[in-house]
Amino acid sequence: MKLRTISVPTPVRLKLAVCADFHSANRHMPIENALKLLELAAPDLILFPGDIFSDTGRSGVGDCFNRNGLKLMEGAVRLAPCFFSPGNHEMGFSAENRAVLEKLGIAVLSDEFVRRGDLVIGGYASGYLRPKSAYRNAPGPEPDFPARFAGEGGYHILLCHHPEYWAKNVAGHGIELTVAGHAHGGQWRIFGRGVYAPGQGLFPKYTSGLYRSGNEVLAVSRGMTNSVPWIPRFFNPCEILLLALSPEAAS
Repeated sequence: MKLRTISVPTPVRLKLAVCADFHSANRHMPIENALKLLELAAPDLILFPGDIFSDTGRSGVGDCFNRNGLKLMEGAVRLAPCFFSPGNHEMGFSAENRAVLEKLGIAVLSDEFVRRGDLVIGGYASGYLRPKSAYRNAPGPEPDFPARFAGEGGYHILLCHHPEYWAKNVAGHGIELTVAGHAHGGQWRIFGRGVYAPGQGLFPKYTSGLYRSGNEVLAVSRGMTNSVPWIPRFFNPCEILLLALSPEAAS
C-alpha cells in the first residue's frame, strides 16, 4: 500500500484522505501500515467511501469477521475527523452497526449529509443497501438524494462508493467533489487503463484518479487491499488517496 497525492483545484484549502475498499475479512490486513500512512499524510478529514467491512448483514462491524475494519477506524478517528458511507459489501448495514461506529465518533452518512463550517459532507449509499436488494439484482441508488444534497449551500463533498453512479446520478447537480472506490483500479492496468471493474465491466471508464464535468470532479481510489486475492493486481498498487485541495492547484 502506498500514499498517492493528487492536487485538486478548488476554492477551498483542504487535505482529504480517501480510504476505500479495505475489505476487512481478508486475512492479512495492513492496518499498521495504513495508520502510519494516514499519520504521515496529516489530513484534515478522513473519508471512507465504502467496503471497509465485509457483509455486515451477516457479521456486525464488531464481530471477529470484521474486526480489522473496526481497528482501522479506531486508529483513524484519533488522527482526524472521519466520515463513512456504506458500499455494496456493507449490504445489510444495521442500526446496531451504525451505533458502533458513531460511538467511536465517526459520522455515518447513508443518503444523508452533515455540515462542517462551509463544507457540506454527504454519503450516497450503495443501491445494494436498498430494500429487497440482491447481489445480482441490485436496484440503483436513491434517485432524489443528489439534488437534495446539492441544494444545501456550501462546498459539497460526496462519498459515493460506486464511481459508475457519478455520470448518471450525480454530475450536473453542482456537487463540487465526489470521492469513490469500488473499481479496484481496474485490477490490471495496461497502458494506464484498468481492464475490469465491477459495475462497469471490461475497460471501465472510472477506475483511478480525477475525472471532470465542468466544475464538478470525481476522484476514484484504487482501494486499500486486493479484494480478490486469487486474482493478482498488475501495475496497480493498493493505496490511500490524498487529495490536496487548493486554489493554487488550478495554476
